[in-house]
Amino acid sequence: MKRKFVIMLIVAMISGISYAQTVQIDPRLEKAYGLEQLQRMQKETPIVLELLNYELDYSWYIAEPEMMQKADAFEFLYYKDPETGDRAGMVENITPGKVNIAEFYYERPYDNRVFYRVGKTDTIIGFYSNQEMSQMFNATKGYGNE
Repeated sequence: MKRKFVIMLIVAMISGISYAQTVQIDPRLEKAYGLEQLQRMQKETPIVLELLNYELDYSWYIAEPEMMQKADAFEFLYYKDPETGDRAGMVENITPGKVNIAEFYYERPYDNRVFYRVGKTDTIIGFYSNQEMSQMFNATKGYGNE
């Protein structure tokens, strides 16, 4: 029994090492995390790094023009100060193909989407809730949503 456990432990460790080596660090994350912290995640918690990579591209969207009718109800989007994590200057404009949400100061509630106005443009950016993000990410990995 002990031998079987040791073999399973070795296999799990090898699997974890090979998994960690396959999760690459998206350089955009360096706006929010130091390289040393990202490398530690890559080794110790690669699934977290993979989720952060996924969020960069799939956790937000440009809202439909109809949302502009509700624009006054939304806060403006701000950059995040990389040193303090606090809100910094207002985001004046975004280019959809070049958005790096790691630069932004925003909240993501568990079960509600949140919307922000982008400067004085007619652009509203929406962020999926944590619950939706979890479901979307799990679906890409083939995990159930239990």
